Amino acid sequence: MLHVFLLMVYLGDNVVSKDMYFKNINDCLYFAYRLNQQPEVPNRNAQEGVNKFVKYTAVCVPKQVNANQRVY
Repeated sequence: MLHVFLLMVYLGDNVVSKDMYFKNINDCLYFAYRLNQQPEVPNRNAQEGVNKFVKYTAVCVPKQVNANQRVY
């Protein structure tokens, strides 16, 4: 088992990615920072009373994975 950092990416309230693992927290934080700096994108499901744009949010979460898991 390895201790790694999982980069979780959300678009609004929906998880869009949870499969990128990093050995180093600094690498994970770099990608999280870059994703968090992106501009808002149009919300395809926008209806009246719902935001017309949504934002990407990325966070790094400590995780334990098997040794055969791909880690960047």
